[in-house]
Amino acid sequence: MNGEIAAQLHFWPWSVGVPAETKDLTGGAVEFPFRGSPVISVSTAVTLFLSQRYEPFVPFGPCFRTPGDTYQLYEMPHGVMAARRQQHQAGGIVFALQGEHREVSFMAQGARPQYDTRADGKIEDSPLYRTILAWSRFFDDCREKTHGTNREGQLAWANVRKLIQNVAKEGKEPRMALIVDIARKMQRSIGFTVAAARKILLRERRLLPVGRIEETDTACLKWYVRQPGETMAQKAASNRQCLLGVARRESFNTLENQVLKDFLLRCRKEAERYLAVEVGPDRAMQDSTKAKDTKVYAQHCAQLSKAPQFSDVTLPHYGVHPNYVLQNDLRYRDVWKNYLRLLRQEDEQDRMWDWQSRTWADVARLLVNAALFQMGDEKKEYQPGKLFLRQLLTSAVHVSLEQQLGSRIEPGSEPGPFEVRFERGSRVRRYVLEVVHSQEAGEHPVAAGLGRLGGHLYLVLTPLGGGRRTVIVMWAVHTAGVALEALPPGRTIWETMMSSAFQALRRHSGFLEERNPNFPSLQAFIVASDLMSRDAELHGGGRDEVPLLQVGADNHCWDDALSGISGMLAQLFEAAL
Repeated sequence: MNGEIAAQLHFWPWSVGVPAETKDLTGGAVEFPFRGSPVISVSTAVTLFLSQRYEPFVPFGPCFRTPGDTYQLYEMPHGVMAARRQQHQAGGIVFALQGEHREVSFMAQGARPQYDTRADGKIEDSPLYRTILAWSRFFDDCREKTHGTNREGQLAWANVRKLIQNVAKEGKEPRMALIVDIARKMQRSIGFTVAAARKILLRERRLLPVGRIEETDTACLKWYVRQPGETMAQKAASNRQCLLGVARRESFNTLENQVLKDFLLRCRKEAERYLAVEVGPDRAMQDSTKAKDTKVYAQHCAQLSKAPQFSDVTLPHYGVHPNYVLQNDLRYRDVWKNYLRLLRQEDEQDRMWDWQSRTWADVARLLVNAALFQMGDEKKEYQPGKLFLRQLLTSAVHVSLEQQLGSRIEPGSEPGPFEVRFERGSRVRRYVLEVVHSQEAGEHPVAAGLGRLGGHLYLVLTPLGGGRRTVIVMWAVHTAGVALEALPPGRTIWETMMSSAFQALRRHSGFLEERNPNFPSLQAFIVASDLMSRDAELHGGGRDEVPLLQVGADNHCWDDALSGISGMLAQLFEAAL
């Protein structure tokens, strides 16, 4: 592209304009230290695609102006880079401008892999990948709560809070999953389908004993004429008393049986994964009904897949289209329906791994919004000297059926607006709190000018009666994807992030206030994922630090995170008011 595109990679979402945390994307390959949630800034005239699927990126927040051009942030698919790093290859992103294309390869140092190699040489899902799958199932559970209602996929925020609490209290019962549902529905019928598998008779020409020839055709007669001899016996004598004839051969290698065989193999694989991820070595979990049903079904599928009729059956090609039998035959119709469900889930899981930072951003938004709803519970009454929040309008979170580049929550389904009251001295201060998603920030009169901050959520406080607004920026950083052994010695990653975010926030504030004297006051906090921790832990809060909440990536830990976020938000609100 002749070098005319100015693109930069930033180690963290807030790192725009920070030279020590930025790399220019001028060459064809970039190697950089992976720190959690890197972003790219590039001219708005450029379009970004993921090279392996030619998948267009979604803009991250509103665009922002700098001297000479307008830029846009994009979140990096670091899951792709982590997977390719393990294979000693570089993940590529295509930059497209005015018909020209340039591919840049990335290699992230310190990104956790998708798979681990055991001591015996076998490949297994990494703990991070298992966690990503649990996130996907959590969002599926959110949608499951809305089945049978007239608002499919729209879950009230009160029910979101209850679901998070119920997950924390689940204890010794593994959660529901697609393979459990398939196991319970197909346990009885799948054996009958295999036993009564449809077969066809194939017509072929081959040498047959003279006495067994029942059918010939033109090709057989032409062959017969060319054989030496005058009588049938003479012609057969030169071919061991055999002549060419038409025979019929049974075959099970049909499209419907190819799908059936692949379905059995995929069911067994998914059942084994469920038993490893959701059940694990815990004896109480293994004794649950879900675990037992899934284990029996996995063994049943393993046994059926070795049936003699499958010996010559090949696996279906990619993107198979159903034939009449798959769509209408009672033996195969349910197989085809559940086969599609498995394929869609596997595709969803692959994409969520690729875009796991965007999924964590959704999780962080969900936790912050649920904490705000909890703080603004309408049953609470105002008490002098204490922070008070009251939700002015009811709302529900919209959970999509399928992920969109790792995201499952629809922008615009945040709770609020809220009325905020706080008594300081003899004066009661009243504000309106708006919760703005990064994807909708460009349409907000205040958040539209904050694109360079890279915030995932903006909490906008507007004083009633006039005065300067305050914006509290939430950054979601997926530090669970960082291999901690790859970090440099010295300060912890939490201390490094808090200090870096504080310096960046001060830099951004100075830059924006120079261009707009009425610009709002800025505060921020970080919600960071941690693969090893089980409890939420608050870091920082000092004068030169942005507060950071370390949240366990395991969704069983999120109830504890709600309390931590509520306490942190209360401190930030009181400081802002």
